[in-house]
Amino acid sequence: MSFSKEIVEDALVACGRSCCICHKFCGVRIETHHLKPKHLGGDDSFENCIPLCFDCHAEVEHYNNNHPRGRKFSEGELRKHRDNWYSMVRELNTPLPRHENSVHVIQAVNGKGNMVAGRDLNIVTERVVKKTVVQTDPGGKHIENATARKIQELVKEYIDLHTAAEKDPQRAAQRIWSGIKKEFNVTTYKEIPAEKSDEAIQWLYAQIAMARPKIRRKAPERWKQSFYKPIYARANELGMSKEELYAIAQTRLELKKPVGSLKDLTQKNLEKLHHIMIGEVNKSKRGD
Repeated sequence: MSFSKEIVEDALVACGRSCCICHKFCGVRIETHHLKPKHLGGDDSFENCIPLCFDCHAEVEHYNNNHPRGRKFSEGELRKHRDNWYSMVRELNTPLPRHENSVHVIQAVNGKGNMVAGRDLNIVTERVVKKTVVQTDPGGKHIENATARKIQELVKEYIDLHTAAEKDPQRAAQRIWSGIKKEFNVTTYKEIPAEKSDEAIQWLYAQIAMARPKIRRKAPERWKQSFYKPIYARANELGMSKEELYAIAQTRLELKKPVGSLKDLTQKNLEKLHHIMIGEVNKSKRGD
């Protein structure tokens, strides 16, 4: 018997569908793990449940007591990871309190001349903080919803690269979102002017390109995968089919064998093809 549907739902909400160890957002690719194994007396309660991504779940499960190597995840360690992450998610989802600065002044008014002397009249002054609501005009003055979704996808790709490089995903998220605001002088990415849609997408591609070297050695397969989307995206811009793209790859890279997939290419050739496609798109825009 495993966790009940209600307990799984509560755990996924508590973790924000993110792994309690690496903090990576998982979506549907997430497991619920018993902190204390069932065969050692663990139950199916919320307190004995920890949500983990597939990779971390495999690491936690993968330990051979008969041939011990490395350090096994302990129940206490996993519980601390879980509790700390739940606290962080709660903090992120808790609205900031209204700031109140109360100044208490004790005063009294005496006589016809209204002279003031310190007695027992309390005057309370409150500072009222007004929240500014940003009004956007998608598809008019500001970027379209489709562009906004593309920005979200590219930001996620940027964060995933840092996660694969064993960097803090939260710091990466803060860096990229604040970078967008600073680059385009906006308070939210949805305020980016419509005429700067392409510029915003290209700026994000540049940030991703600068982040790629971080994972080339640590996660070579993830590094290769990071080229697939931008290469296919540029092929779509040029109206190319996959077959036409593969033909260009074979010709321009001077390959002896036909290309059946981008997975067939080496790291070096993938990088070359990426630059080739950028050049082709730029030529198309110039009308060459």
